[in-house]
Amino acid sequence: FQWEQGFLYLEAFVNQEGHARVPQSYKTEDGYKLGQWVGVKRTTKDQLTPEQITRLEALTGWVWNVLDSKWDEGFDHLKLFVEREGHARVSGDYVTDDGYKLGFWVSNQRTIRDRLIPKRIIRLESLAGWVWNVLDAQWEEGFDHLKLFVEREGHARVSQNYVSDDEYKLGIWVSNQRNRRRENKLTPNQVIRLESLSGWVWDVLDSQWEEGFSYLGAYVEREGHARVVNHYVTEDGF
Repeated sequence: FQWEQGFLYLEAFVNQEGHARVPQSYKTEDGYKLGQWVGVKRTTKDQLTPEQITRLEALTGWVWNVLDSKWDEGFDHLKLFVEREGHARVSGDYVTDDGYKLGFWVSNQRTIRDRLIPKRIIRLESLAGWVWNVLDAQWEEGFDHLKLFVEREGHARVSQNYVSDDEYKLGIWVSNQRNRRRENKLTPNQVIRLESLSGWVWDVLDSQWEEGFSYLGAYVEREGHARVVNHYVTEDGF
């Protein structure tokens, strides 16, 4: 009877939470110490019947090893983050709404990569935007901001002081990419991806010229000629 009672509580927990990772200190609303019950089942697996083992293993997210449970918990939080944000670039200090230190967990996975089992490496690398190198993650973040800018504005000519709506200093990032190329610090793939963007130029003076020419082209399309008076200023101040 005691086993069935605990299992029913666990089933209810799984139906509500979507997984069987019950914290050690967890109690149900009526005071049942479900966390303890689950912990005992893991440590006394050899005393369980084959049927009980089968029923436990059939539950979503059930693991016998607590460390496995903790890893899956972190991965599930990361997966939710990716589904919501569209990428896996979690800042080091990021904490989820339920208090989980996801930024720390992600950072730790990069640190212990050599000790991760192949299956976990594959699961992490399957997530959109996952990178093992923090600098790569930062580069991807900047590139995504630039890509959004290009999709919205139709070009990649970002002014030096431009800051995106989410306060990302895109103008500085773009300037840094030009400097890094001069120092041969960009990878060939990064160079190719930047050059694939509409209006991308490596030289700032070229960029300024292209910007002016773009405004002039728009003026000609609207006015039918290129005779712009000396004091003419566009609606957005150019």
